[in-house]
Formats: sequence, C-alpha cells, structure tokens
Amino acid sequence: MNKQELIRQLATDTGIDTCQVRAVLDSLLRTTTAVLQQGDKLMFQGFGAFYPVQQTERPGRNPKTGEPKTVPSRRTAKFRPGIAFLKDLNKDKIE
Repeated sequence: MNKQELIRQLATDTGIDTCQVRAVLDSLLRTTTAVLQQGDKLMFQGFGAFYPVQQTERPGRNPKTGEPKTVPSRRTAKFRPGIAFLKDLNKDKIE
C-alpha cells in the first residue's frame, strides 16, 4: 500500500474528505520527523514506538570500484512494535 492508497482507505473508513485526510497524514509525518530530529521517542500506546538512533562513522567500500571509503555517521530511526500490535499481527498463528 502506498501513501495515496492509505489516504483513500482512511477517507473511506472515516467518511472524511481525502484532502483533509492528506493534510492530517502530512502533519503526522512532519511531526514524527521533527520529534525524531530532536532526539525524542514517539510512542503510540499498543502500537509501538519510533526512536532515533545515531550510527557511528564506519569503514565501507564502494561496491562498483572496491575502493575503501569512510561511511559518515548519521541519524536514523528504528521502530519497536508494541505487544498489542504484535498480537494482532500474529492472530492467525495463535493456537
């Protein structure tokens, strides 16, 4: 599912206009990025948490030329799923 399909699904489920759903989703994504840029976690009770991780500088290699290169440090994000989300995701596997 891509962003446009998600917007259509949310609009259908809620009865809200697609333009309004797009505005809310865009705001959620901007806010999520801003929170992670500040170094804070973003937690959704029962669903999971997004949290920033600082990757350190490390040695790497150019895959085309094989030339050694240093990969600079960078900030990335991780997602840790919540227990309720994992249970819902694996409902068919529970016996």
